[in-house]
Amino acid sequence: MAHKKVNLPEKTCQQCQRPFAWRKKWHRCWEEVKYCSDACRRKSKQKSQPVTPNLCHAGQVEDEF
Repeated sequence: MAHKKVNLPEKTCQQCQRPFAWRKKWHRCWEEVKYCSDACRRKSKQKSQPVTPNLCHAGQVEDEF
């Protein structure tokens, strides 16, 4: 017999803003869960890493020879 999943807690993904429901694998860490999927978690980490420009390749630094 299939179980009805009507009363599961839900959260909103911090990356894609979509609602997602509790999963059994999150039973120990539901309070720390922020993202609905690994893909959203990876995207958020890519977005938060600062990009440091390489001045030598950007033509900002001239050679002094």
